[in-house]
Amino acid sequence: MMSQHAEVVVVGAGSTGLSATYELARAGVDVLLVDRRNVAMEAGGRNPGGIRQIGRDPDEVPLMVAAMRRWHGLAEELGCDLELTEDGYLWVALTEQELEMQRGLAARDGVHGIREYALDRGEVRAMAPAISDWIHGGLYSPTDLIANPFLVARGYLDAARRHGARVLLGTEVLDVDVRGGRIRGLETSGGRIETETVINAAGPWSDRIARMAGVDIPLTPCPNQFILTEPMPPILPPFLLISGIGVCRQSARGHVYIGNTNAPGGITGFSKATNYDEMTRTVTNILKIVPAFRGLNLIRTWVGTIDFSPDDNFIFGRVDEVEGLILASGFSGHGFALTPIIGQLLCELVVEGETSLPVEAFRLDRFQSGVAEKAGHFAHQHLDAAPASG
Repeated sequence: MMSQHAEVVVVGAGSTGLSATYELARAGVDVLLVDRRNVAMEAGGRNPGGIRQIGRDPDEVPLMVAAMRRWHGLAEELGCDLELTEDGYLWVALTEQELEMQRGLAARDGVHGIREYALDRGEVRAMAPAISDWIHGGLYSPTDLIANPFLVARGYLDAARRHGARVLLGTEVLDVDVRGGRIRGLETSGGRIETETVINAAGPWSDRIARMAGVDIPLTPCPNQFILTEPMPPILPPFLLISGIGVCRQSARGHVYIGNTNAPGGITGFSKATNYDEMTRTVTNILKIVPAFRGLNLIRTWVGTIDFSPDDNFIFGRVDEVEGLILASGFSGHGFALTPIIGQLLCELVVEGETSLPVEAFRLDRFQSGVAEKAGHFAHQHLDAAPASG
């Protein structure tokens, strides 16, 4: 096996790695993308395509605003259809306390130009009559988007190659060569790659890659489970987000997507087998919110793995311990929506040495300062008090 050389090696062909590879290649950087399997094999490809602004951590909001600008022009930029639609997001409020929190978020995000509206029960049901009348309301963002994650992945891959990026799929990283405190290369199943810069975008395997370089990343792999039903007449205009339960949306063809995200404290690991007990819990709760979905036949299920960080925020940037190692992982289910801006910022970090948007809050060393774990807006719950569906 012959050795190769690249100015930058990106490890991981999920949405983050693909966007970084594209941006670097477009900037004229000699970049090589490596993945042990194929493109978008985990959460980057196995998600329902939601691109939301609502419910973001305050430090993520400026990045998400910038990402939305990129999303709107991305299909033309990449030269392909991404099936991008402005369906909007509705974060359902299950309690009056949750609705009050949503009112505060709407005011906060409005400062950044994000259109969000805290709706009462009547306003929610006027927009989506299929939703049960026992909910308390919800936070609605009419400008949130949906895209096809597979088309996004293919679009980035093809565009990166057109700009000269090299791609090694089916190639596993076996070791990271660190000498004198800096990256010297990678040992892979396809041979050695000489490089002085590695972007670790390996998703739930990012901690393994980092450990090869002597760096610890606190990540927890969790299954992101989804089901798809047969089509039915359209009854649900926005993408539904329900705290602690999951997400739900109806496609343009009438199919219903229902999914749950297992945050740490729930099911963990890399299994691709659908956990039917967990999905039964999710579907039962969704049916209490949208009873009209009852009786639909299941077409298929799938699972992708999400990399959760202790505080549900991603980990980004250079590390002090190893020169040439750049982290972009721990997106905790937020990564797909941020795809265009994260790739841009990674390219800026490599080419210019700094980023155009603030990312200090996402550095790895925040965990060394004793940052407490947070439950986040979407902690697990069960609708035991809700009326039975149907």
